[in-house]
Amino acid sequence: MNHEFIKNMILAKQYERDAFLSLLSPSIAQHVQVIEKEVKGMIFEIAKEWAVDVSSAVNAAEKEKTDEADGEIKVKKVSIT
Repeated sequence: MNHEFIKNMILAKQYERDAFLSLLSPSIAQHVQVIEKEVKGMIFEIAKEWAVDVSSAVNAAEKEKTDEADGEIKVKKVSIT
């Protein structure tokens, strides 16, 4: 996508947010801003956990690949319940 288009879309969303907050009373607008910060924090934590999970899965796959390249094939025990 065009960099300028993305920048304009972000700016438009900021204006939309500001317009929405201006319709609310100041005390409610403050609560909405707190909720917004908490949701952003939760999304950041989820993204961080996801990145760690993906990184560990990639590392495990690479380790398994190098183990197989060394000529050793390891058997994993699977329990069926």
